[in-house]
Amino acid sequence: MNQLTGRCMFIWKLLPVVAAEIDLATFTKKVRKAKLSGIWIKVGDGRAEHTNVNAANVGLFNEVVKRMHDAGVSVWGWHVPICPTEAIARQEAALACRLVERLRLDGLLCDAEAGDAYFKGGPAEATEYARATREGLDSLGAGFAVCSHDIPANFPRFPFTEFARHASQNAPQVYYGSSPSVENRLERAIAANASVEIPMVPVGAAWVGDAGGCESPSASAERARAFIRLVHEHGFPGYSFWHWMGAPAKFWEVLFTTPA
Repeated sequence: MNQLTGRCMFIWKLLPVVAAEIDLATFTKKVRKAKLSGIWIKVGDGRAEHTNVNAANVGLFNEVVKRMHDAGVSVWGWHVPICPTEAIARQEAALACRLVERLRLDGLLCDAEAGDAYFKGGPAEATEYARATREGLDSLGAGFAVCSHDIPANFPRFPFTEFARHASQNAPQVYYGSSPSVENRLERAIAANASVEIPMVPVGAAWVGDAGGCESPSASAERARAFIRLVHEHGFPGYSFWHWMGAPAKFWEVLFTTPA
């Protein structure tokens, strides 16, 4: 089974990202310059494929996967489970596995979060989705990680444990922008996930803005540097940032100049 390792980056909307980098050649150069081991691209919400992989854009997606694999960079998809019922949970899992197979992805992140636009089921639906997805991905030799709130206890009705039980890695969203320090937030996340017996691959905050983002481009850069240092000190197998398009130039300079 594939595992998340090294420095990674979330991509939400692929077409604008590639367009902003001019073309696929310069996009690939930036991946290498930033020392990325993996990119994580959105592929679906519930039973719906994301626009990144629709008929108009799948050609670009496939070319990105080919170029990344040629460069030794892994490509994982991320899918948002909605799962209002167990039957629909199974359908969503089937879609996620089909996308991984069709797009030749190395694995899938389950972006399981509480909130009106996210997961609508309970423990049974979470179990059904995670179990079926893990079984399908295992048959493909692909990895499966859960990416959720970094302090699950803050969402007592959200069935985080059921998702994590079937995942092989835990990628908590350590969005430290409004925290007293990166270390403060990361230590809280480590403590909150102490009972999760799978490797942690924390996700840092690369964007400037609300809801956990940094207050300025300079703060984004400074905190990214601190996050990378702490990740190495704790010996995590990998880490990532949310997200490519929202990251300011000063953040990218940290990636260009800091060992992965």
